[in-house]
Amino acid sequence: MNRISKWGLCVVLGFGVVAGSMVAADDAFAQKKKGGAAAAVAPAAPVDPPTVKNREGIEIRPAGLHWGMSSAQLIQFYERVIDRDYIPLYRKAQAGPQTARLDAAVANTKAAFRRSKVEFGNLPTGVDSTPLKGEYTYQNGESMMHLNRRGAGSRYFFFIQDKLWKIYDEVPLGEKRPLGPSYEEAVKRLATRYGVVGRVTQPDYAIGRNFMEVDWQDTRTHLRVLDRSGLQIVGVVYEDRTTLANLASLRSNKPAEVGGVDPDVEALIRPPSAAPGPVEEKDPKKKK
Repeated sequence: MNRISKWGLCVVLGFGVVAGSMVAADDAFAQKKKGGAAAAVAPAAPVDPPTVKNREGIEIRPAGLHWGMSSAQLIQFYERVIDRDYIPLYRKAQAGPQTARLDAAVANTKAAFRRSKVEFGNLPTGVDSTPLKGEYTYQNGESMMHLNRRGAGSRYFFFIQDKLWKIYDEVPLGEKRPLGPSYEEAVKRLATRYGVVGRVTQPDYAIGRNFMEVDWQDTRTHLRVLDRSGLQIVGVVYEDRTTLANLASLRSNKPAEVGGVDPDVEALIRPPSAAPGPVEEKDPKKKK
């Protein structure tokens, strides 16, 4: 290969060997950024993400969090987690104003989480203007909750029919952060953890994939790592593989065509004269 991007170099230095599919995807990405023609004929990414090789698999923390939880169960679970988060502060606080402030902080965090639920029903939501667009659909029984947990950053929970199936973490990048200072370094560290190089996939805005991503899987969970380094963030998305396999049937209601009019709305606003009727044929012998 005559040319290798910073991405490919990072992987070569980290592992000493790179799978052919990884090199091909990386070279195509570099060619695409430089406007080269090779992007149009680049080999497709592997059909399936690689299966992790570490003993633990893809862990979702805190312990006890699992797929299929209802929103009510999730609230109960995280209220206990929030209580534990503040134990070290309570141990250092003096009785009186300090503990009162901590009581208020705990209560506010729990209340904000309970109020955070967004239903993706018939009406658009403000989530459409965020990087989360593409992670949900409307009118398919989907909803989302959001938690800003002390010392843990932002986490979003996605439900279908009130069953938890996706968790989206916004993980800050930095020299002292767990995933390192860059997207490339984050993926390198995860590949080291999982014992295998992930599958690289380019953005595809037509299907709602708005960022470059690298993914892995184990028997239960699909993990996607999204490049949001423009905001010094990595999106780490966990998905239930069982739900993912049935997503097409669960999302039976398809989004309306952009710029189109809902048929029910069109029927209401169409004037009577516009109603379809028999087409009158003109007599070619009849003169005007």
